[in-house]
Formats: sequence, C-alpha cells, structure tokens
Amino acid sequence: MELPVGMVKELIGPKKPRLAEIELTLFENCDVNCAFCGHDKKSVVGLSLEEMLSKLPLIAQFLDKMDKDISMVNLHLVGGELLQDRLITSERNILNDYQILINEYQKLCLERSIEPRIIIVSNMLTTKRELIKEWFKEMNKAVYMRFIASYDLYGRPITKQYLENILFFKDYISNINVVVTKEAIQKLHQGDAIFDQLYEQFPIFMDDFLPDSWTQHMIPSDEEYLSYLHLIASKYPKLMPFGEAMAKVKTSQLNEIQFTTFNKCNILPNNMVTNYLWDRHNPENFVGKVNYEDNSNMLFQFLESNQCLVCEYYVSCPLRCPVSWSWKDRERSSGCVNKRFFDSIFKLQV
Repeated sequence: MELPVGMVKELIGPKKPRLAEIELTLFENCDVNCAFCGHDKKSVVGLSLEEMLSKLPLIAQFLDKMDKDISMVNLHLVGGELLQDRLITSERNILNDYQILINEYQKLCLERSIEPRIIIVSNMLTTKRELIKEWFKEMNKAVYMRFIASYDLYGRPITKQYLENILFFKDYISNINVVVTKEAIQKLHQGDAIFDQLYEQFPIFMDDFLPDSWTQHMIPSDEEYLSYLHLIASKYPKLMPFGEAMAKVKTSQLNEIQFTTFNKCNILPNNMVTNYLWDRHNPENFVGKVNYEDNSNMLFQFLESNQCLVCEYYVSCPLRCPVSWSWKDRERSSGCVNKRFFDSIFKLQV
C-alpha cells in the first residue's frame, strides 16, 4: 500500500519537521577514502564555478514548492571534500567560488522571506586552516555559516591534523557527524578514546547508514543496532538523536522525526534532483517501490510495519531513517527495534 506524500504528512501531523534542507553535493572529488563512502574520488564533475551556479535554478524550484510553513532552510554544501588543499591554491581558490554561490543562494532566500543558513560538511583534514577561518569570519558577517565535521570510527585514519583542526574551528562547528555502520558499532563497544574526547566537547549526531551495493556488508543488523542503542543509554546519553529521545520519552514530549527527508532535496553533481537517494542506488536493493523524488512511501512502510501510530512511544520517538531501514539485504529481527529499546529502558525501571 502507498499513500501520496501529502497524506503521509497529514498522517504524522506535528512530528513533521519544520525545517527544510537542501543537500547540495557539489562534486564527488575527495582526497581521502572512507570505507563506507561510494563516491568517485577522482571525478571532476561539478568542480567548475559554471557547474556550481547551474544548480541555482534547481534550488529556486525547491524553495518555491516546499511547504509554506517552512521559514528556515539549511543549505548543506557537501562533497567529496570541499576544503581539500589542492582546491585552495594561488591559481584557483575555490573558496571564492563557494562565496559567489552562497551569495546567490542568499538572494534566492531573501526574495522569498526565508532565513538562509549554510552548513559546510568537512573531514577537517585541511592544512590551510588560517585562510579558511578568515574566510569563515568574513562570510558570517553576511550569513549564518557553520561546519559539520565528520568523524569516522572505522575506515579512515584520524590524524593529528584532524584533532588540531577540530579545536581550531571549534567556535564554528555545529556538530560532529558519525555514520552508524556495523564496524562503527563494534568500535564503540570496544572503546574509542578520540570519540570519547569529542563527545565531551561537541554535540554528536549519529547518522543511519545508507549503503551502496558494494558496502551493504557494513549496514548493521537490527540486533547490532539495538546493542548500539543500549550503549547510548549506558555510556553516551547525549548522542543525538536517541539521547534526546530518551529524555523526551520519559516525559512524553513531542519529538519531530529526525531521519526522514521531508522538506528536503538532494542535488547531485550532475544536477539530478532526488529526495535522498543517488542515481547509483538500484531500486532492486530496496523493499517496496523506489521513488527517487519522494521517499514518503518508505516512511509509510516503516510506520505500518512497526505499528508506530499505536505505539506508546510514537510521540517522542525519532523513528529511523526509512531509506536505510528499507534496504533489502539488511538482517532483520521481529518487532520494532526502537520499541524494544524503550521498553528495556523504561518498563524495567517501573
């Protein structure tokens, strides 16, 4: 069974996020190889200023059709790696191109009475931090701009440069982002001193993993995901989104959906516009019908399969990423993992 996106939004009611997000993947080119990442690290598609600016009409189309109750839009500029050293040279400083793009995006927002916010996602391995920080300071005089710094528990060496940069840019980092792979969960159970250090210094958002066909072995099973949630409860209660959810479940506070992609578009380097998926994701890898422009049917399948609407935790539960949950070759268990987790935390305490 499928429902139109409008009906799904009505179904979830006040849990619908009031913030919109544009994930603008400028290019896939990158200077490191993370084990979970399916990007073409050597690709040059999207690197030119002309290609960057060609995405502005696509952004305008999204702004014009998004829900009218949205007043704030986060533009996530991602790669690849946007701040790699080889892109910031005396011959061409790509920061200047980003500035032109951001200025034009800001105009689009102001024309529509929308508050623009810019988020730059980075692996924090640059050696040109003084130049970048000065650019950040200047940009923030005109528009709100922050970093999301990625941290990889598995598959990418964490260097001294990373640790120094994290502290150097601390005032501009909104949060650390960690992808929850099978290996990341194992590393958390084993203990990771750097992660523990970051946990004390920064907000950390744990992002559900959406694999490609060649990285599907890294997607955690339901039982591994449940063990990860128990680890949050026992050791990392400040981790987002489930740390916050535990506090809200305890007091029955409303919690917006954290992982769905309502009010979002993903603009790829080749100017393909999707709701979340990439063009390299094959429909046969997912349970149910795949719609690249709208994944509300995946959310509905999640709600229906886990009987979310009659669950006592529904109001406060962040749910899970419905696209990741819909991955066909993921090892599943009976019963909703979230409900089993909240039952174990709260019902055993009574």
